Amino acid sequence: MAILLRVIASLAWLGVLFLVFLLWRIARFYERSSGQRVYAWLFLVILALFLAGAAWYIFASPGFVGIPPADGLLCTGGILSLLGTFILTRAMMRRP
Repeated sequence: MAILLRVIASLAWLGVLFLVFLLWRIARFYERSSGQRVYAWLFLVILALFLAGAAWYIFASPGFVGIPPADGLLCTGGILSLLGTFILTRAMMRRP
């Protein structure tokens, strides 16, 4: 049962990491094409934080509760993703 939980958690986190990767690519493309700074590197930090937190949970406890350092990594990644998407959306929706 633990192996099944780890496989399912891995697949779910791969989906999340793929979406963050796409956000990084969009931000990087927008930064290069518009010449406006949107801090695309921030999405790489988010990717690393989510990867570290997810790996911690997958290998330590696939039940996904009760590991404060992993929770901290995921919480920090979530807060930074809010900040990064706010910056990117604000830059992309601004009128020229």
